[in-house]
Amino acid sequence: MHTRGTFAPETRTDALERYEEVGPVAQVVVREATKAMEFDADEYDERVTPEVVQTARDATFSELLAVHVGDESEFEAWLADSQFDAEDVTRIGSENVENVAWHPVPFADTVVAATYQDEPDAAASTLRRNAFGRVYREEFYASGR
Repeated sequence: MHTRGTFAPETRTDALERYEEVGPVAQVVVREATKAMEFDADEYDERVTPEVVQTARDATFSELLAVHVGDESEFEAWLADSQFDAEDVTRIGSENVENVAWHPVPFADTVVAATYQDEPDAAASTLRRNAFGRVYREEFYASGR
């Protein structure tokens, strides 16, 4: 088992603080990308909506999340040693593959897991988007972020 990514929030407050921190980063990324695409000021104002920046913020936050990657037995051993039960796991993907990527969210009492066969990077990215969509988005948007 190994971990990819850098951020594993233990509390809702930790997650919200990091989400706030990536806001300006997302704005800079969008601005620089539109410069590279040679948007003029009018096109920027027309096309770069708050939703565009919000999407960049969500994606930036998601891709920073720490994801554990291992085979099924490593996942089961981790789960046995954790505060979580099997009922706390939301699993996506096929049951007929050997590997699992997972991300625990302690403050939501859940673990999001994605199975995969050969592509751990793709699985980690899919898992991050799913964790954001299933857990973090609700937490952040409910607080008005």
